[in-house]
Amino acid sequence: MKREREYHILPKRCYIAGLLLIVAAALLFVECDAFLYENTVARVTSVKNTFSHTQDGPNDEEEQYYDQLIQAKVLNGDRKGEHIILENMYSRSGVNDERYYVGEQIFVSLRQQESSGTINGKKRDFFLACLCGLFLVMLLILNGRKGGIIAVSVCLNVLIFLYALSWYGNGGDLIQMTYLLVIIFNVITLVFAGGMHRKTLVAIMASLATTGICYGIYEIVLHTSERLPYEMMDYVVNPSALSELFLTGVLMGSLGAVMDVSISIAAGVAEILYRKPDISVKGLINSIREMGYDIMGTMINVLFFTYISSAIPILVIKIKNGYTLYHLINFQLVFELIRFLMGAIGIVLAIPVAGFFSVVLLRIWNRKGEKTS
Repeated sequence: MKREREYHILPKRCYIAGLLLIVAAALLFVECDAFLYENTVARVTSVKNTFSHTQDGPNDEEEQYYDQLIQAKVLNGDRKGEHIILENMYSRSGVNDERYYVGEQIFVSLRQQESSGTINGKKRDFFLACLCGLFLVMLLILNGRKGGIIAVSVCLNVLIFLYALSWYGNGGDLIQMTYLLVIIFNVITLVFAGGMHRKTLVAIMASLATTGICYGIYEIVLHTSERLPYEMMDYVVNPSALSELFLTGVLMGSLGAVMDVSISIAAGVAEILYRKPDISVKGLINSIREMGYDIMGTMINVLFFTYISSAIPILVIKIKNGYTLYHLINFQLVFELIRFLMGAIGIVLAIPVAGFFSVVLLRIWNRKGEKTS
């Protein structure tokens, strides 16, 4: 028995060791991938920090500034291996600048015939690769084959999103792109998550129907109320098509929550019908209502924290720069509140919509003896 147990454990240990080895090799490659960049990359070898001056802020606060004398080694290009000297100034808060540390890789612009240059920013792909590697390791170790399927679906969605951005950049229509992405993301995510089953089809239909209803509600409210201050949205560069840009964010944000609720309701109803095929419609509706109570409380709060957390950095910066609470609510938080409310409405609507499709379709297929899950 002991030998048999070791025989079963060994492949899993080898699988984990191989996975960790692959991730480590990928991180090592990312750490040494400066040759892939057209811009000059340098590694910081030494830093000397000195206090520069103090400046008064808008809220009677003092901001301290420091000078950095940085030595770095060029990692790519014709001047690879050359040691250069760089200068940088950073503030204690780091709102509009950055502090650099030994070992970090940075993008620089070199001066001709001089061992100096200017810093353009940090090279952050290694940190991103670390997070991705940790995510994949945890996903695959804890969920096995199912985790691999989830990882494939995420990668596929990312590739589709990047292609859509490229298509839009070449003159594509933003609204058309949004409609297509809603359908594609919905189908790919739910098929990979739930498999090719009847309950997956029900979840797809319910989530698309709910998203469509949310879009209708959004358009009705939008055309019967005052115009939103789209020009105050964060990171707006091109003032054209701002309403379409915001609509894209609203639909994409609502879609994730709606899909989660739809597949949860459909899977729950499919399991109930499998365990108790003779359950009455009333009993099934009561079960859906109980599932909805459990889903709504957590999902709506998760949605709230997600949108608020994304707004915290810019809110803190604006408060530090003297913006009033009235300005923040009317010209900043209004966008996050609308995104949250539309997502919350989607969660609430998804429960009866998914319940309706599940009760009607899954019960019909269950009576015919077709497999629903």
